[in-house]
Amino acid sequence: MATIDGHVRSLFDSHRADAKYVPFATASKGGVPNVVPVGMIWIENDREIWIVDNFLNKTLANIRENPVGSVYLIGGGKECLQIKGGIRYLTAGPDYDKARAIAKSKNEAFPAKGLVKLAVTDVYDTTSGPGAGRRYEQDE
Repeated sequence: MATIDGHVRSLFDSHRADAKYVPFATASKGGVPNVVPVGMIWIENDREIWIVDNFLNKTLANIRENPVGSVYLIGGGKECLQIKGGIRYLTAGPDYDKARAIAKSKNEAFPAKGLVKLAVTDVYDTTSGPGAGRRYEQDE
């Protein structure tokens, strides 16, 4: 299982500084892809990315059929990473309550229907060039 190291976190923060949304991809059990922009997303710890479900429809159907997903980051317009992982979808419990409180603190109108917890399994370098597609090598 991959972890979110300081470099990946820095790239995530750089992407968020440049873009309001992060592309989040899922696929149905039959392999039909879906990509949506998500704005309420953050790194919760060195193994998980959290996404608040305010308006997920096809994405939620995909998660229920096939609980895997991916996010894509572009840092400073140069370096790119793809982060993949397994998904747990929560609508109750302390983690959901925490995410819901964060959503409501930003805007009371957000429904915060659920919490998508992406447990990072793989990180890939997708920067253009000879290393594109290779597994990201973390500093040990």
